[in-house]
Amino acid sequence: MNPAILLLGVMAASPLAVALYRRPQRGLLLLALLAPLHGLLAIVPNGQSLAGWKEGLILLTLLCTFVSPNRQQAVRPSMPWWPAAVAWVLMGSVSALILSGLGGLVSIKITYFYALIPVILWRTPFTRTDRDHLVTILMGMGIFTAAIGLLQQIVGPAYLVELGYSYTEQIRITGSLLRSFSTFTGPFAFALFVSMSLIIGISVSLADPKRLRNKIFLAATPLMIAGMGVSIVRASYIALAVGLFYLAIYRYRSLLVLFAGIAAAVPVALLVAPASVVKPLFSSYSLSERGSGWSSTISSLFVHPLGQGLGATGSAAAKAAETAHPMLNTMTIKAATTLGLIPYQPDNYYIKVLVELGPVGMWIFALLLISAALTALRSSRVLPGQDGAFALGVSASIIAAACASVFATYFEIFPLDLYFWLLIGTVGCALSQHHSVQATTEVQESPSARWPSAQAEAEYRPTLAKS
Repeated sequence: MNPAILLLGVMAASPLAVALYRRPQRGLLLLALLAPLHGLLAIVPNGQSLAGWKEGLILLTLLCTFVSPNRQQAVRPSMPWWPAAVAWVLMGSVSALILSGLGGLVSIKITYFYALIPVILWRTPFTRTDRDHLVTILMGMGIFTAAIGLLQQIVGPAYLVELGYSYTEQIRITGSLLRSFSTFTGPFAFALFVSMSLIIGISVSLADPKRLRNKIFLAATPLMIAGMGVSIVRASYIALAVGLFYLAIYRYRSLLVLFAGIAAAVPVALLVAPASVVKPLFSSYSLSERGSGWSSTISSLFVHPLGQGLGATGSAAAKAAETAHPMLNTMTIKAATTLGLIPYQPDNYYIKVLVELGPVGMWIFALLLISAALTALRSSRVLPGQDGAFALGVSASIIAAACASVFATYFEIFPLDLYFWLLIGTVGCALSQHHSVQATTEVQESPSARWPSAQAEAEYRPTLAKS
């Protein structure tokens, strides 16, 4: 590593370590803020040497939870989904070590590293203010990245190449249309992040439409939808539609009017849009190609009923192949897969889990998603105000992610995997703190109950010893 970069890193880490020592929650908020900008490292000199910043920040934050004075007397988050999460992590970790030995640690890191986030929240939970800051970050970064995505359509791919982006990595062309990727590593991460931001942001904004932040977000939703649209990621369109429909069913009936308006406007828009835009949207080539691969994968389950092991496919397999074949850095994943240089990439997270962990692993993963979604939905009915709206948005985003996972390996795309663990952990913080406040209020308001301070005084009042 360049000594100058190392020195700058140490200088930046010192005040950061002090800030995290005082409040480790700041580390997770900083992570949420910077994660959408990770793709900019591609155009930063020696940027790849900084690629581990996110893991370093999480480990530093976790360390601070053991020494920070802020950890005292914390109300532990409610996480009913933790048994399924632990079982999934344990099963995958064991299978990775069996498949690849110590090399399986790479697969474990790629798949499960961000499961440390709920551990951090368990030790130093988010307060109501922290949760409000998180929502603001999601809204702001959603608007910002969507605007950058639209700007990329204006400047064109040639200018992006001049900045330092590569056709083999970030820049993708469908038909004659550039697929915007904004500040992310690719179109999928960009589009699915914006869809998640829209779902959660709309849920919170409609609960309090008079707040200035929420007014700005609602006004910016057309810009965000347009930015997401030029990514040409159909999984994000499905995720957004499912998430908003979910919100309409459970709380916001006014969104049904929006659906009616979109249903009327889309046919007109398709008629006036140029063929270069319409054709990529309705191309069936990629879907038929995926379907063929999925069929052969399901057939292989009869040979490997317990799966082939974590890292047999997906990002971990691609990473291992890059190490074995350095020339893969100059090739697209599709070309490398066609030449047999890396294992099959399923573009479906459920197929990926079936290949690696078999039906049992798939069942455990489904339990995790279902329990997390139901916990968030239940919380939305219990929590008041913004916390309730946030919990409903998180529940809708999980359902949306579950649907998008049919067409994308959603839970191994950074930063979507990071936000999944952060969001479900944050809902648990809100729920447990709400129950704690309720319990304290009931004790104080009960005419027959002694006040907590009086009880403590009685417990510690010295008494005379009997003779």
